[in-house]
Amino acid sequence: MNKIKAILFDFDGTLVHSIDLLVEIFTECLIEQGVTPATPDEIRRMIGEPLDVIFRKLTNLVDVAEFNRSFHAKEDARHTTEYIRLVKDTIPTLEFLKNKGFKLGIASTKPRDLIVKFLEDLEISSFFEVIIGGKDVENHKPHPESIFLACEKLGIQPKEILFVGDSLIDLNTAKNAGSIFIGVLTGVCGRKDFEQNHADYIFSHIGEITHLISNILD
Repeated sequence: MNKIKAILFDFDGTLVHSIDLLVEIFTECLIEQGVTPATPDEIRRMIGEPLDVIFRKLTNLVDVAEFNRSFHAKEDARHTTEYIRLVKDTIPTLEFLKNKGFKLGIASTKPRDLIVKFLEDLEISSFFEVIIGGKDVENHKPHPESIFLACEKLGIQPKEILFVGDSLIDLNTAKNAGSIFIGVLTGVCGRKDFEQNHADYIFSHIGEITHLISNILD
């Protein structure tokens, strides 16, 4: 742990409270196309996978291009600070980590341009040295390519990273990369999910990371 040089975050459910909004948009898209929607809990468990993969699972269709277009249009219209807020203590946590010399980044399946837009709206884009979006990699989570690419850009090794996420997809991404994983309870998974799948650490929200880092540095 004392060799950690960077901290990577997932986006939805980790840095921002957006899961309920995403579930709502998925449900609207399915209803518009005449598909009986899955339950909110079923949809929540899929968030973090690529968009087309989720819609194929929800519809049993191969061609989901129209679902994707509808989703992106709704997300672009509502993925703003009017609908989404930062997780508790996000800004002071990022300030603390940056001041301690850690490199910070984001690895998400969401398009990078949308992440950048939102970070700029919240005035926190300056904290992050690297942002990896879903279109930046050929292999999506839980494949470790997003972590590997972030490491390449930051000039560090996967074992020197803490990866923070809210889902089992994030957990398995970290495991596959050989990185330490911190599960936060602000997104799709509960404590029992992370415990059963052997998360390295489990925190209520990212603000609790400061205690871990302080103990490491001390």
